[in-house]
Amino acid sequence: MKNMIVGGICALLFLACTSEQKRNIEPTDRITVDSIVLSRIDSIYTHPQKIRELFAHTQQHLTDSIAYYKLELFIGFCLYYEGKPESIRPIQQRVLSFCERTPEAKELEAMCWNHHAMLLQFESKIDSALICLHHAYDALQFANNHGELISVCINIADMYNINGNLPKSADFYLKALAVADSLHSPREYFSIYTGLAQTYTYLNNYPQADRYFQLAEKSIASALAQEQVFFYNNKGNSLYLREDYNESLKCFQEAYKISNKFKYDYFNISIEINMGELYTLLDQPDSAHYYLDKANLALSKAPNGNQDQIFYLNSLYAGLALKENNLTAADYYLSKPCTTSRATSIHLHNKRLMDYYARKRNFEKAYRYREIVNQYDDSLRNARNVANITEISYRYSQDTTLLKRNITIANNETQISQQQGAIVLSTALLVISVLLAFTIILHIRRKSERKYNKQMAMVAELRMENIRNRISPHFVFNVLNAIMPTFKQYSELAHPLQLLIEVLRGNLLVSDKIAVELGEEVELVKKYVTLRKETNPNTANVLWDIDKDISTNTLIPSMIIQIPVENSLKYAFDTIENEDNQVSILISQTEDGLSIRIEDNGSGYQPGTHKESKRGTGNGLKVLFRTIELLNSKNEQKATFDIQNIQPNNSGQHGTLVTIFIPFNYQIKF
Repeated sequence: MKNMIVGGICALLFLACTSEQKRNIEPTDRITVDSIVLSRIDSIYTHPQKIRELFAHTQQHLTDSIAYYKLELFIGFCLYYEGKPESIRPIQQRVLSFCERTPEAKELEAMCWNHHAMLLQFESKIDSALICLHHAYDALQFANNHGELISVCINIADMYNINGNLPKSADFYLKALAVADSLHSPREYFSIYTGLAQTYTYLNNYPQADRYFQLAEKSIASALAQEQVFFYNNKGNSLYLREDYNESLKCFQEAYKISNKFKYDYFNISIEINMGELYTLLDQPDSAHYYLDKANLALSKAPNGNQDQIFYLNSLYAGLALKENNLTAADYYLSKPCTTSRATSIHLHNKRLMDYYARKRNFEKAYRYREIVNQYDDSLRNARNVANITEISYRYSQDTTLLKRNITIANNETQISQQQGAIVLSTALLVISVLLAFTIILHIRRKSERKYNKQMAMVAELRMENIRNRISPHFVFNVLNAIMPTFKQYSELAHPLQLLIEVLRGNLLVSDKIAVELGEEVELVKKYVTLRKETNPNTANVLWDIDKDISTNTLIPSMIIQIPVENSLKYAFDTIENEDNQVSILISQTEDGLSIRIEDNGSGYQPGTHKESKRGTGNGLKVLFRTIELLNSKNEQKATFDIQNIQPNNSGQHGTLVTIFIPFNYQIKF
């Protein structure tokens, strides 16, 4: 299956209108030509006549200028999609004539060659299209704005892809990517990633192809409609080559939904041909005939039918006939002349010829076509090696010359001494700059270390104060252990006392730790809650919901669950005595890390209200906030600890919500 839709079309339309051009517009018209074209790109395919009339109306306010002829170029583009291809060439000729007499119109000239190449590609004149695109590429070397260079590189890559020159295709896609990076133009990544995915598909490097498909899919929602068609068509083609026909069909059906809105049949024909082939492979001949016949009917109505599409359609009819064991029909379609230069189309056609002659028991010809097919596969493997070398070499050799015009500098012997002096001076300045930068970095690092040490001291102080205010836990723990045997005869007292000892022991163990295992923290909090329940029946209910897939060995900052739960049970229900009082703890695993939610339906979070309370020190939350701040300074991906007051609403909901997020691979150490 060949990919009939060229991604550069999408890039061409968008990028052609992003650069600022000189304009002479009446003061009453505040909308620039570029913004008008950009805002109407998607509508050219669905309402070409309406958009053409809008462009023509805007053109009335312009003089003989670059802006005027840019609109002229897009008017021709609209006429093409209205089914008037004969109208576009005179327009392009007028634009090129203007560019010849206007030296500063190099970017417009490149845009015109780019449009003309697209027209030639629709007519299956791939070699001629490549010549035009290289004219555009050369013109941009003398342009002030290089936004159009991305479009031209994408289109050149597409043409080389069609011709089977995959190393060249990958090279120009990577050039487009480098220019987009340099110009900070992430909007163009979608078409580039999709094109690279297509190239790696043809190289049979499916993991790399999937990587680029995934990168493109992240921004598919903001892509233009024709770009989305290009994406789904390419992905369907990739899945087809892996023989995942059902998933491939889903992609083409998605593309078909979008392309049905277009006035021009080129996209629909391409997708109908691909769907017809898939239904053939899925042994659904009725559906295959339906889509192939639809494509055939549309092609027969076109004044200048696309020869690539016609050839491939006949080849698919032959494949369907072979599937139905109708050798007469297969002979009819396979005997039609080859009208394409696309390597992939010819390769698949040769496979059908091999199958046909094998069924006819003409093994000599079947063997000959088998040799041709194997030769193509061998060349593809060689091309794959060349492509890998080309890509590596390009990535190491690319530099900022892609951002600038190629400037020819005439050097002579009289300038050599001046250049040498400049080199010496530049070297001295570079050395001074490096030393200065090193001094600044060293100063910043030392300042950061002093701040970090100060924060560490503050955390240590807060932790010690927290421990001191827990009424000397070591002493209490030892006393309770000593008197515990006395209380064993009183079962109603022994169990709470035992819980108290275990809670104290747990607190002593974690008080000096920065991190504990999730299971250890949960177990300690449960014991604390049980102790409060047994000593105070009015204690709020604590509900746990822990994702079963979470490992209990996951490390979390110590007391990060305990302190919020303690605060809820101590303060949240001071003024609310209700059997429905509850604290809910939800621990779940997200795509990026561990999520903990602690929510109560108490009086809400009111900082400072309990500052003077004799039941607490107020230092627990300070410790947690400062600990998270210090840990985050050592991690790229940050943890979060947030407390929100749930404001009463119409349903009467109120309370406090604590949300905690610990990323995967979070380093919990100072």
